[in-house]
Parts: sequence; structure tokens; C-alpha cells
Amino acid sequence: MTSSKSPALSLYRPSHMLYRLFGCLVLLAAFATAPMAQTGGTADQPIVQDLLESIAQNDYPRFISQGTPAFAEVGEPQFTQVANTVSPRLQQGYTVQYLGNLQQQGLDISVWKVSFADQGDDLLATLNVREGRVGGFFLR
Repeated sequence: MTSSKSPALSLYRPSHMLYRLFGCLVLLAAFATAPMAQTGGTADQPIVQDLLESIAQNDYPRFISQGTPAFAEVGEPQFTQVANTVSPRLQQGYTVQYLGNLQQQGLDISVWKVSFADQGDDLLATLNVREGRVGGFFLR
């Protein structure tokens, strides 16, 4: 997808705001739950894939089923807004590439590049997993 708008202005498109809203809600859930994080990295790829498939299928129960109680507090309306925006692209096909890990506020966050078959803009995904449960998942 190409645009004549400058890249800086594209950050304010409504779809970007939905990603940020959803991501902020999920990230807040991660920060509110546990003081210690587990190391994830490439071992988290099946979790990332499953979360993305849940979004692609607009399957809220599946999405929250993997999470901590705080993660499960992400509301279905927020999930649906993001899923309605992202799922058409996910359904056309995508790949996920592990980029590395970050330490943020005592949490181990794995970072992923999501590239789409439509050759449009990529997404950056971040994931926090603690004790086998998703504590936070953020798309931007």
C-alpha cells in the first residue's frame, strides 16, 4: 500500500490509533500482574502465531484463553476493533520473524516483525509471557 502522505502523518490514521489503544490496554495488563518475567524469545513463536490466528479469525475467547487474568480483562469491543482492522490482512497470509528481547519494567518482552502477503506495511508485535500465560501482547 502506498500513500502520498508523509510517514509522520500516517501515524495518526484511525487504524494506527486502534492498534495503540489495544496495545496499551494489553500492556497495562502485563504491568499490573507480575513482578518477574520469564525468558521467552523464539520459544514464544507458537504463542505469537496463535494470538495472530485468533485475531485473524476474530476469536476473542481463544485470544484471551492463553492469558493471565489481567490479560483476559481486555474487553471484547477493543479486541473486535483491532481484529476488524487487521484480520483481512492476516487472512491473506503473513510471516512472523523474531527480532529480539527487551527488558522493560522488570519484564522480558519478545519483539516480532509481522509481514503480510499483501506487501503492505509490516506490524511490530511485542509479547510478554509469564509462567506459560500471556501477560501482554501489543501490535503497532
